[in-house]
Amino acid sequence: MNTSGENLDAINGHLEKLRQLFQHMNEHLSPALRRQQESLQVALQPIIEARQKLEESIAIIPEHQERLRGIMGSIYLPRIPLLDLPSLSHLAGPILDFQRSIQEAISPIFEQLKKLSSDLPPRTKEALLLLGAHGWYLDLDMPIPSLWELRNALAEGDTTEAENALARYFENRVDDIEKSIINRFPHRKELVSSAFSAHRSGNYALSIPVLFAQTDGICKEVAKQYFFRKYDGRPQTARFVEEVASDTLRAALLSPLAEDLPIATSELKRSAGWSELNRHMVMHGESLDYGSKVNGLKAISLINYVAHVLD
Repeated sequence: MNTSGENLDAINGHLEKLRQLFQHMNEHLSPALRRQQESLQVALQPIIEARQKLEESIAIIPEHQERLRGIMGSIYLPRIPLLDLPSLSHLAGPILDFQRSIQEAISPIFEQLKKLSSDLPPRTKEALLLLGAHGWYLDLDMPIPSLWELRNALAEGDTTEAENALARYFENRVDDIEKSIINRFPHRKELVSSAFSAHRSGNYALSIPVLFAQTDGICKEVAKQYFFRKYDGRPQTARFVEEVASDTLRAALLSPLAEDLPIATSELKRSAGWSELNRHMVMHGESLDYGSKVNGLKAISLINYVAHVLD
């Protein structure tokens, strides 16, 4: 059962009720408020005219003092009249009813949001680890519904379709991702730009190792731990994730940094005929066919992920 989808549908339904309530009250309040506004405009008109005359007098240069005194003498500053405003006492009942209606409409929204928030971290962690198992990493600008769709496609075995969708997505984001990484880490600009230039030129065998190196450097700089080094069979960055475990959603977003995923799987755990992109195999010359566009985009998704999710 898609509980998150049901919660969102329920929230949307309650918000529609709120919209209708506001529209209803606006229809009842608007006539009285318009009458008040018209009365105020009539009462303030003399003051507005007096202000205009004062502005004209101030604009006159000093040598025209006689003219200035004449204009000042002609200005009549009226007293503010007593306003005969319509009573709003007859609206007290409808306003109280309106307040109660809002409370009744808002309470279920908070209940649905509570259910949604409790469901979000485990679903997010599951989706991110499934992406990581196929060598892809979250872009924080990716819409959450798209994340669920990708998760479902991968879980149901539609790997080719999901991978093609991810490749298209990150290919369209290459320029923006490069700029965002450089903005966050300007001291890495030369190396990051070189890696992205190599990617655009189709030199994936050159871009991927540099992207891996900068990914590890960013992790060490921000989290004080390396991603591609192990700690109790997991990435060293797992220590950093454990420090923020009390924040369940953030821990879920960081979960790929705490698990042994294919990109960083050690030699002892890699099976014969291993075909997934793996940093150790690339950097130590074991893999000779890693230089593909898809692998280049996977490496871009990884450095983009660590550059933003650690911040």
